[in-house]
Amino acid sequence: MKKLLLLVWVGLLLSCSAKQEKAKEEEWRYLYDLGMSAYYAKNYSEAIARLYRAAKVAPNEPMIWNALGITYMEVEEYKKAEEAFKRALKASPNNPESKMNLGILYLRMKDYRRAIKFLKEALSDETFDKKHIAFYNLAKVYKELGDKKKYLEYLKKATAYNPLFLEAQLELGSAYMDEKRYEEAEKLYKSLIANNFKTPDIYLSLAKVYYETGEYDKAKETVKFVLENRQANNLQRTQAYELLSKILVEEQRMTLRKRFARIKRKQEGRFGIQIAAFSTRQRAETLVENLKSKGLRKLEIIESSGIYKVIYGRFSSREVAQRELERLKKLQIYGFIVEVE
Repeated sequence: MKKLLLLVWVGLLLSCSAKQEKAKEEEWRYLYDLGMSAYYAKNYSEAIARLYRAAKVAPNEPMIWNALGITYMEVEEYKKAEEAFKRALKASPNNPESKMNLGILYLRMKDYRRAIKFLKEALSDETFDKKHIAFYNLAKVYKELGDKKKYLEYLKKATAYNPLFLEAQLELGSAYMDEKRYEEAEKLYKSLIANNFKTPDIYLSLAKVYYETGEYDKAKETVKFVLENRQANNLQRTQAYELLSKILVEEQRMTLRKRFARIKRKQEGRFGIQIAAFSTRQRAETLVENLKSKGLRKLEIIESSGIYKVIYGRFSSREVAQRELERLKKLQIYGFIVEVE
């Protein structure tokens, strides 16, 4: 009978304990949810207050300390954020998200050595589903350190692990532009558009690529999309108008350069000596280099209907050109007189 009563008593204790634990878990999760709702609403004061209360209910719960850490980071309470992340790691030593967040914190604190350490530790966990974010922040560390090679390497990894990670994609595109790697930048922006990221910023960036590569018609067409897009804000429209002005100025300069070139050619003369013609520019350029080695100057390649003609000289009259042609024959260089623009 005594044993039976003891068992009943133990059962009641366990039942009460289980109920208390359940109530405790419900309480901290409720406070945690309130805290995260306040965090996403950018009400950081309320978020910290709710999360701190949750931590008092469940002091060994890593989720709460991790959330407190990212909230303290937002208000630049870096020491408190560091302590919160360390509490999270104490409760769960192998937690990759807490390691990543601690690495991001050290990046903000300009402690790059420790930032690299914790970001790489997070990346070493194959179960971690936010590697793209860790790679992106590791890239930012190397950017701060001035290591352009590793900066680009880890940006590429961030976009490879998550091609829809827009923040990293835009930074990679900007890095390509800074490096004058316009072909890669164009490919990146077109890929984003193909994946339905048709934002004014992306079209504006693509227009800048076309401007830098001298494809002014494509640049104008792309800028037009920005100006007609209702989602474009005032800053984006201003930037689009500024870029359009640059394009129009460059087009005008290009027209003037062509006009001056035609005038110069007329002044120099309209007769030249065609030495050869090729189906590829490369072969024409090879001949030009060969002729230069023989002392000839004023050589040019003129393309017409896919044929690349090697022209020597600009002479005021056919008679002058004929005298030069006779001189070339003595050097065993043969050609014939043509009229050129």
